[in-house]
Amino acid sequence: MKDNSKHTRPQSRGLAAVWQARLAMLVMINVAQLWILSAAVEAALANAYAQLAPLVIASGICWVLALTIFLWWRPTSGGE
Repeated sequence: MKDNSKHTRPQSRGLAAVWQARLAMLVMINVAQLWILSAAVEAALANAYAQLAPLVIASGICWVLALTIFLWWRPTSGGE
């Protein structure tokens, strides 16, 4: 009788590592967006409106990165 638990265990650990990496990247992007938001509020309160355009662009880039990580960066099933 063949024991398949040893065969599937490393794959499940690998998939868990990929999911954890995705979560870590999403958390880092969200922290960056919070920093951008605080910088944008500070710039707006200081009437430094020239700084808002780059901050909005940076926030948009973070949003697109987070969306792609959430929707498309998924681990493959292994092809077996």
